[in-house]
Amino acid sequence: MPYYRRNIYVLAVTIFLAGVSWNQIVPFLPLFMRQIGVQSHFYEWVGFVFAAQSIASILAMPLWGKLGDSYGRKPMIIRAGICLAGIYFGMSFCRTAWQLALCRFLNGALTGFIPSSFALIATNTPEKLAPRYVAAALSASNAGLIVGPAFGAFLASATGYRVSMQWSGAAVVLSTILVWWLVSEPNKVQPTEKTSLVQDFGISVRSPIQLSVMFAVMLSWAFGAAISPYLAVHLQDMGVRQGDFLAYTVYSLPAVAFVLSAQAWTRFGERQGYDRGIFLGLIGGAAGAVSLVFAHSVWFFALLYFLAGLWLSALSPSIGAITCTEVEQGFRARAYGIQQSAGTLGALVAPLIAGALADRWGIPAIFIFVGAAFFAGAFIFRALAAKWARKPGIKRQLPDPE
Repeated sequence: MPYYRRNIYVLAVTIFLAGVSWNQIVPFLPLFMRQIGVQSHFYEWVGFVFAAQSIASILAMPLWGKLGDSYGRKPMIIRAGICLAGIYFGMSFCRTAWQLALCRFLNGALTGFIPSSFALIATNTPEKLAPRYVAAALSASNAGLIVGPAFGAFLASATGYRVSMQWSGAAVVLSTILVWWLVSEPNKVQPTEKTSLVQDFGISVRSPIQLSVMFAVMLSWAFGAAISPYLAVHLQDMGVRQGDFLAYTVYSLPAVAFVLSAQAWTRFGERQGYDRGIFLGLIGGAAGAVSLVFAHSVWFFALLYFLAGLWLSALSPSIGAITCTEVEQGFRARAYGIQQSAGTLGALVAPLIAGALADRWGIPAIFIFVGAAFFAGAFIFRALAAKWARKPGIKRQLPDPE
């Protein structure tokens, strides 16, 4: 078996386990915060705890990406796995919102297990296969989002939130061992020239392709960061009881949509242009977010949330494919790191704005905010993508404004 095929099998499993470990915790952090006594300015505290990770990630992710380009992506996966497992165990002992925020900050500063895995796949897979392999890895990550909330609900009801966090730590330890033992990285591309982090940012911003992709990543992360922290509370307000399996099913629906449609969006991008897929995904995401305002029953909300997920599923495969095929190998891990920074900037700002809006006007105001941001962002992306250099034989057509 070729090493790159073994890599995708192993990394798909480890990415799935990491995704499960993360997503069995994150949906319940607001409920855990209520359990430890957070009451005053609750929504704003939720936004702050979720934003804390992003504050650290903005600078940390490019640093780890740079080290990945210099020393290999496999060591970065192992380093991130060790740190992430320790953070999960640390979260299980938190007693205050400040302690939880500190753990989230360390999470952003020290981890990066899944992004480093994507970078290894992108740099150690034949280029013609890389977009589909990255899409498969993204599907594994989203499968973790499907399984994680349900598994987390079972563990939380059986053992409590703290033990659930410890199980997450154990899953990451297992993933790290599997990567160390079975994953190969023969292609350790060295950077062609030594650059600083500031210079790396400058290279990305001056590249029309990378700038467009960074903007799309920022928006895609903002969607989940704005809505997910408040979803469990919103469903309770709609009459879903705490611990009801329906709540965890709703939370997983965008991931279900992704697993079902990611490869189709990748093939669409191969035929029509990956930038076209991103544009359509942003427009569909805008419409999907605004439509949630009008959902007053859980089942109608679930249907609209799933449909929004189908459109949003265009973003990550298209972004990954562009990075695999259009960014120089020696810069690719740094590009992923810088994209993570752009994403975490969106994930930093979105929950803070969402928390302020929810405290003043209620959670439906969040859906309007996200829809407006995505609609404006679609046309900003379209303008940025129009500046891309056109390579012969590569389709990057944008939809006509009509």
